[in-house]
Amino acid sequence: MKTSTPFHPARILCPVDFSDLSDLALKYAAAGAQAFSATLVVFHAQRFTLPPYFTPGQIAELTRQHRAEQDRAKQFLRLHVLKILGAQANDLKMKFDLVDAHPVDAVLDAAKRHRADLIIMGTHGRGGAKRLWLGSVVENVVRQAGVPVFIVRQKQHEFIDPSGPQTIPGLRTILCPVNFSPAARLSLQHAASLAQQFNARLITACILEPGDSRGLAEAKLELSSWLGQADTTHCELEVVARKGRAAERIVSLAAETKADLIVLGAQHPSPSQTWHWGDTTEFVLRRAPVPVLVVPP
Repeated sequence: MKTSTPFHPARILCPVDFSDLSDLALKYAAAGAQAFSATLVVFHAQRFTLPPYFTPGQIAELTRQHRAEQDRAKQFLRLHVLKILGAQANDLKMKFDLVDAHPVDAVLDAAKRHRADLIIMGTHGRGGAKRLWLGSVVENVVRQAGVPVFIVRQKQHEFIDPSGPQTIPGLRTILCPVNFSPAARLSLQHAASLAQQFNARLITACILEPGDSRGLAEAKLELSSWLGQADTTHCELEVVARKGRAAERIVSLAAETKADLIVLGAQHPSPSQTWHWGDTTEFVLRRAPVPVLVVPP
């Protein structure tokens, strides 16, 4: 792993929908952009649809009004970001992008257009029928993006006020579960890079599921050898091994260690999808008490 390129995103894409979780995701995106000297692209997608019973004249007039409102909407987006980030916004390289498209297609297209190295997003919208982020938008973005996706599902164990410009999230403890697959090796590389950048404690955990013949001591020894190949000069390390169902153990370890982030490696792709959406990944995304960074193969 020493020969691998460390995770150092140059362009971070943050879709916002003006919800509390979206504001929290924006705070993480700003912290990441500042730590990596990256460009932060703040992005909003709002699908504009017209009723089928409108006349051609009504459609033309509403379309004209909608286009006229785009500049005003982008200005609203800028003001919202300044409200959430406060003075921190002045120290960031930021771009703003607003499009009329379906959220999933819009985010994936924006990631390609801006050559994003990382996507940071909340998991649901403002309410009602829009509360579909975890069930549709986030899952589809994670499956198809091809770049790491940092997912904020809920407020972390230490409360952060999304609307308070003075509050900045930190990464003091990072949990990286490892199952000795190539995907886990890549996720460990990302976790080590983040731990060094934020001077955080890195906890690597091997979960021995039922049927695994290895002992805990053997698993810890193998995990330690992996860490010996990683660049972890400037971070505190801890190696743990547990027995049990991986998904449940990861979530309980996150609470036990008061982790600020879980880094998960996605499985290798199958012919039918970009990468395997396994039971473990889905369970952790739905139950984790902290943000989750999913690293694609």
